[in-house]
Amino acid sequence: MTRLVLWDIDGTLVNAAGFGWRMTERAFAEVCGTPLAVSVALAGRTDRAILLEALAVNGRDGSDVAALCQAIGTLAEAHRDDVLAGGGQALPGAKAAIAALAAQPDVVQSVLTGNIRSLGLVKLGAFGFLDQLDVGVAAFGDDHVDRADLVGVARERYRARDGVGPAPHVVLIGDTPNDVAAARDSGAGIVAVATGHFSAADLEAAGAPVVLPDLTDPDRLVTEVLRA
Repeated sequence: MTRLVLWDIDGTLVNAAGFGWRMTERAFAEVCGTPLAVSVALAGRTDRAILLEALAVNGRDGSDVAALCQAIGTLAEAHRDDVLAGGGQALPGAKAAIAALAAQPDVVQSVLTGNIRSLGLVKLGAFGFLDQLDVGVAAFGDDHVDRADLVGVARERYRARDGVGPAPHVVLIGDTPNDVAAARDSGAGIVAVATGHFSAADLEAAGAPVVLPDLTDPDRLVTEVLRA
């Protein structure tokens, strides 16, 4: 059976140094005509959920969410050089880890991210990941509000392209308790990595059966993914 390995982006593969939120603040001012006065929690959430809450706590309804997504994508593409100029970087071992998994038979790698598609593709492109991951079966934050439902999106995209073959076994790689919860709620495997804002203890408490300190040991990552 094929293993569909879905990487989170922020805090797992890259540190984009706040690029997405900077684009969100600019987009909010453009679309809503006022500054984004109150921020919201970001880690592990879909952009659609983040934007709906940001609109609510800033006194607006959700009718602007589509326009916000469009504006964020347009700004991200126009300012793609800011990802690196603002201090963004690929996390240690990320490219080697992807290469190690790519050498395994029956492994397909893509992304499952809270980023809206346009923003996620800008980040992946800035750090040279677009040619290493199969984004045709990826799931993005504008596909659904709930992160767990994004697993089903990726499964169906894979099945639609693969034809009548069996559904792949999905394994998530992520750095937040929400990644762990998405795996649990969708029946996917999970390999958690303490590369973001959450400690190994936080991820274990969320239910992660295995937590790696980072991505610098590709052999161990491959072992954990294949048995997840």
